[in-house]
Amino acid sequence: MFQILAEKVISGLAAFSMLLLSSYQGNEAAFSNYTTSFLGNRMFPECKLENAFENDFEEIFKSGQIIDIFFNVIIDLEGSVIHEEEFRHSIIFDPLTQLFSIELEDQDLSFSTNSYDELKIIISNIEYSFKDENIKDCTITINAHLPKIRLIALNKDFDLMMLWKFSKPQLTTNLASKQYEN
Repeated sequence: MFQILAEKVISGLAAFSMLLLSSYQGNEAAFSNYTTSFLGNRMFPECKLENAFENDFEEIFKSGQIIDIFFNVIIDLEGSVIHEEEFRHSIIFDPLTQLFSIELEDQDLSFSTNSYDELKIIISNIEYSFKDENIKDCTITINAHLPKIRLIALNKDFDLMMLWKFSKPQLTTNLASKQYEN
C-alpha cells in the first residue's frame, strides 16, 4: 500500500516537473570513445553515450516507471546488412529502498545502485559482441533512442526524445580487414 502511494507521489512530482520545464535545456547526446577489439571471429565494439542523461533525467528515472534506452547495431558488409539487432538498457527506481535497478541486455548483466552518477556511467556504456567468420571489411552503425512513456498522474504520453532535442545519437565507422587478428 505504501509503495503504491510513494510511486504515485513520485510519478506526480516528475510529471509536474516536466510540465513546468522551466529549467529544460535538452541534452546534446552523442557517442564517443569508440573502440573495436577482435578475438578470432568475434568482434567487440564498445562506445559511450555522452551528455545524454543530464538535466531532467534524474526525475524521470525516479518516476517509479521502467525507463528504457534503446540501442540499434547495424553491421553492413559490402553494401548489404548482415546483422541488425536492437537491445536496451532498462532502469526502474524503488522509492522505498532508494535503489535504481538496471538491466543491460547487450552485456546480459543486472546492477543496483543508489547513486545517480553511477547509474549514468553504467547505462551510458555500450559493450556489444558479434560473431561472424566471414567479416572482412564492414561498416558498423550504432544509434540510440528513447520511447514515449505514460505519465500516470496526468494520464498522458510524454516523448522522452524531447530531452534529446528529438535527435537520435548515431555513430558510424568503417573497419578494415587489417584490424582483424586470429
